[in-house]
Amino acid sequence: MNLKRFEHSLLAAGALTGGIVIMALGLLALHVGLGESPIKLFSDFLALDSIHIWWYVSRASGLMGYLLFWLSTVWGFAVGSKIFDSFLERMFTYDFHEHLSLLSIGFIVLHVLVLLIEKAEPLSLVEVLVPFVSAYRPFWTGIGIIGFYLTILVTVTFYIRSWISMKTFRKIHYLSVAAYLGVLFHGLYAGSDSALIWVQWMYAGTTLVTVFFLAYWLILLWFRKAEKAAA
Repeated sequence: MNLKRFEHSLLAAGALTGGIVIMALGLLALHVGLGESPIKLFSDFLALDSIHIWWYVSRASGLMGYLLFWLSTVWGFAVGSKIFDSFLERMFTYDFHEHLSLLSIGFIVLHVLVLLIEKAEPLSLVEVLVPFVSAYRPFWTGIGIIGFYLTILVTVTFYIRSWISMKTFRKIHYLSVAAYLGVLFHGLYAGSDSALIWVQWMYAGTTLVTVFFLAYWLILLWFRKAEKAAA
């Protein structure tokens, strides 16, 4: 029943998105009918002529990538703790965890690509791929790059699970904690929006939730090992 409600929520979100797209197309058609160029309208609507537009896209995609990766990390602890097992199918929770990881990587890749083309403070390909060589806050940028590589490594294990043992799969997945910390500290100390109070509260809140779920998972893991040892 809960899964059905989730599916209905996705359908509602899709319908809302479709409605917004249709409305935008209608406005575009109206302006075209009034003689304005569609390209000019689109450019004016998104401020594509502004030198700062790609900088805004990079910041937004970076924050979105962090939030998705945070949710994936917390969801992974919840799956490991079997919190959802009483009301959600385990296959669904695994798949959702995997898809959250892929979405976070997608937004982080967008964040990186935009940094290569934006005009305010463009970075070179070497600076976004090699840790600690960036001219912009090299240490914290490097920490973010390492966190991103660890994120890719952990996500790849979803697709090579049949080739490796479950023990190896779990050990590699433990690196998601280091990956999360890397992404967190990168956003906190290299992010342009870290001075904003709501961003600071976001980082503080998500970190506290992560610590709670990590502690809960570790305590359950300790109890399970104690039970096995006693048996």
